[in-house]
Amino acid sequence: MSILLIRILFFCCVPIGIFILVKGIKLIRKAFYGPLFLELSYLQGTGHFTLTEEGDYSVWHKAPLLKRVPIDRYRPHIYNDLTNEEVNLSRSYSGMQANSFDDGRIELFTFSASLGNYTLQLKEGSSISGLQKVIANIIPQSDGADLSKHFIQVRKTQPVLLTFLAIPIIILGGGGIIGGFVLGLLADQVFK
Repeated sequence: MSILLIRILFFCCVPIGIFILVKGIKLIRKAFYGPLFLELSYLQGTGHFTLTEEGDYSVWHKAPLLKRVPIDRYRPHIYNDLTNEEVNLSRSYSGMQANSFDDGRIELFTFSASLGNYTLQLKEGSSISGLQKVIANIIPQSDGADLSKHFIQVRKTQPVLLTFLAIPIIILGGGGIIGGFVLGLLADQVFK
């Protein structure tokens, strides 16, 4: 096989790596920026939303950065409006976070639900457990916290397995880009 053909094959890895990298980034973005179905201020306490398809959803807490948040005092409860049954909320295993310059979001719970109308209610309780409770007890509480700047969001999400799968896909795409480019340039020295 000629060096020119080997060089062309390695350079072909670059666009393939770009394609794989873009797919991985889109996959991981779906976990953080799924469609928003409800944004409820802690002051409102109750909100209604409609799910248009059966699937996996997540409950997020959104608040200003570097402020103590009230998630150790309130817990969301979701009820199906048709059956009046409470939806089972599972703690988020991934603990995903998304921050901007002035506020941040953290995934608290995930749940599966069918299409229909739902009601979210904030009740007394805690949305945290274990080590998070210990840390929350160390940080002094400020009773004057502006609850109008703290929100609960319900978003469409994807299974955690797909989110974790996105990481090796991104690494593979980046490796294809860098490896294809470098080996394409150095093909005459590597394959003598």
